Amino acid sequence: MNLEDKVLAIMREVFEMDDVSTDTTQKNCPRWDSLRHLTLASELEEEFDIELEPEEIAEMTDYDRVIGMLKSKM
Repeated sequence: MNLEDKVLAIMREVFEMDDVSTDTTQKNCPRWDSLRHLTLASELEEEFDIELEPEEIAEMTDYDRVIGMLKSKM
């Protein structure tokens, strides 16, 4: 599974939604609240063996930014 597919799978699990896609953002995902945002960050850290700074977590507001942040860490 490539990076993009892994991120989508994690987002689907965290948000408990099957229709998460590359177009998903905090604004168009009703389940993307502050608690799930932190859960997403934690799951990404665990899956990709990285540490995220608070600023990086705050900037993860949509799928594309999550991917960009992960790529910058690898």
